[in-house]
Amino acid sequence: MSGLFSAPKMPAAPGPDPELLRRQQDQEARLEAQERQSAEEIAARKRARRSAGNRQLIFGMRENPYEGVPEQSTFGPTFSRESQGRTV
Repeated sequence: MSGLFSAPKMPAAPGPDPELLRRQQDQEARLEAQERQSAEEIAARKRARRSAGNRQLIFGMRENPYEGVPEQSTFGPTFSRESQGRTV
């Protein structure tokens, strides 16, 4: 008799579709990767701007920058025993 006066119970709502949850997680992962990549690109541009002045100073030492790095590996004068008169 108690069922006569109580409201009928609603069945529990089904949970979200597992395929929908998987797609949503994939989309979030792609978005995070894209944001990370754009942040890395911005940081790389900032680093390039910061070091561009020093780089131009170094490249200005060459007569022709298109020839690449000169054979001399140091910026100072080269030392050879022959120029000092010693050939031991």
